[in-house]
Amino acid sequence: MIDILDSFKSRTGRLLLKKRYGQHFISDRNLLRRIVQFAQINPSGTVLEIGPGGGSLTRELAVVCQKVIAIEIDRDLIETLKASLPVKAEVVEGDALQIPFEALTDESFHVVGNLPYNVATALLKKFIENRERIVNITIMLQKEVAERVCAEPGTREYGPLSILVQYYAKTTWGFEVPPGSFSPKPKVDSAVIRIDWKPGVPYHPLFTDFVHRAFSSRRKKLMNNLLVMLPSRSRGEIAGILRAAGLSPDVRAESLSVDQFLHVYNQSL
Repeated sequence: MIDILDSFKSRTGRLLLKKRYGQHFISDRNLLRRIVQFAQINPSGTVLEIGPGGGSLTRELAVVCQKVIAIEIDRDLIETLKASLPVKAEVVEGDALQIPFEALTDESFHVVGNLPYNVATALLKKFIENRERIVNITIMLQKEVAERVCAEPGTREYGPLSILVQYYAKTTWGFEVPPGSFSPKPKVDSAVIRIDWKPGVPYHPLFTDFVHRAFSSRRKKLMNNLLVMLPSRSRGEIAGILRAAGLSPDVRAESLSVDQFLHVYNQSL
């Protein structure tokens, strides 16, 4: 079998890393199998893998599903990937942020991947936009980002990203991944999480924008942010909206649950 990492070694034996793609290849096979097990993949289903890199996770995925579609942005990896992966794995060259998912398959699919840290949030937004076709999502993220996605109200990590994802989905924390599981080693810890959609939640981009604005001055009380966001409403009217949601006028944005945020948003229209 071709070792794709060999094609990135210089004459001195050092691994050349394209920093613009945030490439860190998983080298721990036990970890790969653990990710696949945690993903709960339908054996007759299709998996869309984001950033196969060296193809190690792709091979493990191909063992447990009908088809893998692996999107790789680095053209230097494409030829070796195609030569080394099993026949049920299709390699697509391109940027996962730009490729329409409907152009890849007519079927619903699982998403699995080790997301590049620099585009993780943008990819999460794209998954949400395409959630009707996505069965579930199992991704490895920078640990700090994973904590923000799964954070509970009132914690330091809780913020707009937490609400953006948790409005549409249930998040499940999987496990942490140390730098030594990668080649080359990243400078940060990682974590694996799974995202399972809540049924019947409509796409609501204006709600997302509302939440971002409510967190724009995190140290301020939510009341003060809402006065800026809703200039036609009086302080008394906004205090009434907060009380109707069971909230004190002194509350800060990070204390609100997703449902409370949605209530305040709906009453602010």
